[in-house]
Amino acid sequence: MKVSDLLVPIDFSPNSRRAVDFALSIIDEDGDVYLLHVIDSDFVDRLAEDGFSDAPSATERLRNRATERLEEIIAALPEPRPRIETMIVVGKPFAEILRVAADLDFQLIVMGAHGVRGQNLEELLFGSTAEKVLRAATIPVIFVPDSIEKAKQ
Repeated sequence: MKVSDLLVPIDFSPNSRRAVDFALSIIDEDGDVYLLHVIDSDFVDRLAEDGFSDAPSATERLRNRATERLEEIIAALPEPRPRIETMIVVGKPFAEILRVAADLDFQLIVMGAHGVRGQNLEELLFGSTAEKVLRAATIPVIFVPDSIEKAKQ
């Protein structure tokens, strides 16, 4: 299967990095891969409420660090490769992934999916980001598992 444009939400975990590799394996040579990092607005608000930082400066620091990490990821990818674009947005991760996918009319979303781990109460009651994206997406979503060994279990 080859596609011409796809969205890869990335949180910089090893699993989201595997999703980037998988996306590169299925993208058409003339295609576009868009790496999307979402700065979690709830996290930024909690930092501000707890007195660690005001929201604007925390957001700016998180945005700068995300930009650096995205540049490092792209620089480490082998050539030749398709065109890779990056986007950094602020909001609720699942909602922003769905919004960007719809607004930019992507064919496919490729994202890392963490296996059942020590889920917190919110994830148990409302689902993970990956599950929320899957439930609401209007385009195909491919999940890349934590590892091949876990996927076989």
